[in-house]
Amino acid sequence: MVKARTWFTLFMVSFGTVAATASCGSDEATGGGSGAGNIISGGGNSGSGGKGALPRAGSGGMSTGGGPSTSSSLLGAMCSRDSECGGGDLICVTANSKLWNGGGPSQGMCTKACDPNAATSIECDAVKPGAACADFGTDKDPQGYCLDSCVTGPVDDINSKCSGRSDFICYDFGSAFCVPHCRSDAECGAGLYCDKSSLFGLCSTTKPPAGDPVGTACDPDADPTTCEQGCLRTSDDGVTPKVGVCTDFCSIGSECMYGPGQKSVPGGLCVGRLTAASGPMDLGYCMPNCECTSDCFIDGQLCRKWGTDAEETALKNLLGAPGLCYPVVTDSSELTCAGGAGGTGGAGGAGGHAGVGGAGGHGGMAAGGSAGTAPATGGSSAGGSETGGAPAGVAGGG
Repeated sequence: MVKARTWFTLFMVSFGTVAATASCGSDEATGGGSGAGNIISGGGNSGSGGKGALPRAGSGGMSTGGGPSTSSSLLGAMCSRDSECGGGDLICVTANSKLWNGGGPSQGMCTKACDPNAATSIECDAVKPGAACADFGTDKDPQGYCLDSCVTGPVDDINSKCSGRSDFICYDFGSAFCVPHCRSDAECGAGLYCDKSSLFGLCSTTKPPAGDPVGTACDPDADPTTCEQGCLRTSDDGVTPKVGVCTDFCSIGSECMYGPGQKSVPGGLCVGRLTAASGPMDLGYCMPNCECTSDCFIDGQLCRKWGTDAEETALKNLLGAPGLCYPVVTDSSELTCAGGAGGTGGAGGAGGHAGVGGAGGHGGMAAGGSAGTAPATGGSSAGGSETGGAPAGVAGGG
């Protein structure tokens, strides 16, 4: 995780990005930018505000806090027991706790119970300035817990944003907060499943219903989505009918597209950005590993060969593939899919049949996420994904 995030931080300022669009279920990100170009530089402002308040993980509502936090509180930190949360009012909500509408955050999370019906989030703000109370329960049984605030976009120190956790996403609901979003069953632990079908990716003892895997064509306006996690709109703004592809939404800069089970490996890198302002740990989408261009399922993407410098060599070894699907191959080269050789002539005079061409590359790897209850989010008003010269740096479920 640190290697991937470090590489993203180093390179996102150095290369331009190409805008696109994205959607998940009925909450579509519709900001400016088409798939044609709109080159920008790294850095930038925070992401655009969303339409609503931070929702419960089932249907909506939240009392808000006041701005980004700079406190050293352990709010949001990984934990396995209450004693690891520094004492006081903080408790450890574990992955198998079932406290959050039947689920829990992967790798545990230090937090505080709070009143989700309060007009303001004074009790959470007292734990860490800017924190707010989110409702993880139901209409009949609200369950409020504090979430840390964050600022979308680039940061100087990734460990200062959402505790540096790859299984969390900084998402802007009008104000930005760190929300849990597990990447794999392994992060949840033995006997648990990672449900990535909503923005709140939680761990559950129940295996979520299957959906279409990553790389499958989908309708961005379908509600609910037919995908395991979400549908990325690949058609430009204003183009009808809208078309999309099932993708793995993730935390920018982290490994992604893990398969199911406790020993799965990453199938790509989360470098698909939804806005020009997106930075590490914001919501983005996964670019899959590849051996040649036919492995890439988004039109226009090429299999970009990893470079030979230290950072790219480390990522190649981390991901276990020679290349990554990406729109451009600047500072590198494309890995193409070569055909097979022709057959040799037959013995005894008659020529043999011509040999068949080599098989094309296989489709993109299926993600390990699965369907489940999506939160009623006030979707981000962010625009399309961004990519750049060297892979730079994910659209939300729900």
